[in-house]
Amino acid sequence: MEKIVPLTLESPFSEGIVMVYAVLGDSATLIDTGSPGEKSFFQLRSQLKKHGIKFQDFDRIVLTHMHTDHSGGVSLIQQESGLPVYVHEEAKRVITEGEAEFKRINLFFNKFIEQCGADHMLHQHNRKYKEEIWTDVYYLRDGDEIHIGGKPYYVMHVPGHSQTDILLWNVESGTAFVGDHLIEEISVNAFVEPPPPDERQRPEPLIQYRESLDRVKILPLQTCFSGHGKPFNQHNRVIDIRLAEHESRCRQIHHLLKDGKKNVFELCQGLYPRLKGKTVFLGLSQIQGHLDLMEQRQEVERKDTEKVYYYQLK
Repeated sequence: MEKIVPLTLESPFSEGIVMVYAVLGDSATLIDTGSPGEKSFFQLRSQLKKHGIKFQDFDRIVLTHMHTDHSGGVSLIQQESGLPVYVHEEAKRVITEGEAEFKRINLFFNKFIEQCGADHMLHQHNRKYKEEIWTDVYYLRDGDEIHIGGKPYYVMHVPGHSQTDILLWNVESGTAFVGDHLIEEISVNAFVEPPPPDERQRPEPLIQYRESLDRVKILPLQTCFSGHGKPFNQHNRVIDIRLAEHESRCRQIHHLLKDGKKNVFELCQGLYPRLKGKTVFLGLSQIQGHLDLMEQRQEVERKDTEKVYYYQLK
């Protein structure tokens, strides 16, 4: 039977910590890598050393998704160990197309924030491109099987929180690595992302997320190891709570729209008045996801001006 070693690393984001897992069995596998930079890298290496583990002892890195607090350590770990990395195929453009893809994504977010009625100079992080070269990358698809700690795990693509999210499930034990798809302690944001270069319509992340939750809910999972916080059981209970939270936010948005049409930034100020500066994007993404859901249900309709989108009750 494999042994799962949870490793708690500091994170620059609001959660404060991020979880990495060493799975030890017939082989050893590293699930996620922590944040970019030497501080997180040395913190992870030090924690592994306490358990008598070196990076060279692992057979591979498996990433639950591409957010930087989970994938940021890949480059430094590969420089030390040469480990192959496994990630969902939706990550391929970011990994292979470098600065061109970085600029395309930034332009999308500038436009999205303006369409929300906000100011991208005030409400978007000023990210700078830093080249990272990953080697020996393998791309996973929904339904694939991958060995973790020597045991077979089923790969389920669960888009919503990001387009690259996967859940890893061992059918025999019910053990699952759920990344940020499910976190017991906090609600998961379904982040707006740009469409692929050959498509015009962006993904609707909250609708995707709820569809992913429905798929996961029917699985006989046992212990779930998430990207933030302690392992938990009864994933169905957590899913029911998250779905109820979505309904509650839709009701709050409906109430705010009774006064007349509003843009996403105005709704964000109404629901999340404490969000200021760069953190406003979190609220914009959250609100937009719920508006997508309400528009699908024909509860609201969008009215486009030259730059800004407004929503009103139908």
